[in-house]
Amino acid sequence: MSTENSKENCICINRRNVLKLSMAAGVTLAAGGITRLAEAATKEKGPSNKPEYAKQQFLKSMNCSQAILETYGPSMGLSVAQARKVAAAFAGGMGMGSECGAITGAYMVIGMKYGKTTESDSHADNETFKRLAEFNKKFKVRHKCLTCSELLETDMGTPEGVKTAAGKGYFTSRCPGYVKSAAEILDKVLA
Repeated sequence: MSTENSKENCICINRRNVLKLSMAAGVTLAAGGITRLAEAATKEKGPSNKPEYAKQQFLKSMNCSQAILETYGPSMGLSVAQARKVAAAFAGGMGMGSECGAITGAYMVIGMKYGKTTESDSHADNETFKRLAEFNKKFKVRHKCLTCSELLETDMGTPEGVKTAAGKGYFTSRCPGYVKSAAEILDKVLA
C-alpha cells in the first residue's frame, strides 16, 4: 500500500468519524431540546378556567372522561392526544353505566398527581385514596350519586338506555354540568 493511499484512507476515516460525532451531537442536542419542551409543557397551567374549559371540551366530543383528562393532563406532562386515547373507554360509565366518565377522568388526574411510582410508597397510596374519598364525598353532596346510570336515570349499559338519555337531551343538558362540577371539585382536591 502506498503512502498516498494510506493518507486518503485516514482522511476518509477521519471524515466519517467527524460525521458520526456530528450526528451524535445533533441527536443529543435535539433530545435535550425535546426534554426542555416536555419540561415546559409540564409547567404550563393550562386553561385559566378549567371547569368551563372541560365543559366546552365535553360539548365538542361528548366524552366526559376525555374532557377532564385532556383539560388537566397536559399540565402533568400528558399530551392532549395521549389523554384522549387513555380516557376514551371510560365514557358512559365505562360503557356499562358505572362511574360517570367525568369521575373516572378525575380519578386519573388524581392518580397522575399523587399516585405512587414505587411499590413501597404507602404515603402516596394514602394521599391518593384520601383525595379520591374527598372527591367522591364532594361529588355525592352535589349530585347524590356517582354512577352514570343513576345520574342520567336510565341504564347506560344498554343501547336502549343510551338512546333514552340522548332522546331526553341529557348529554347536552345534564352531562356538561357533571363535567364542570367534577372539574370544580377536582380543582379543590388538587389544591
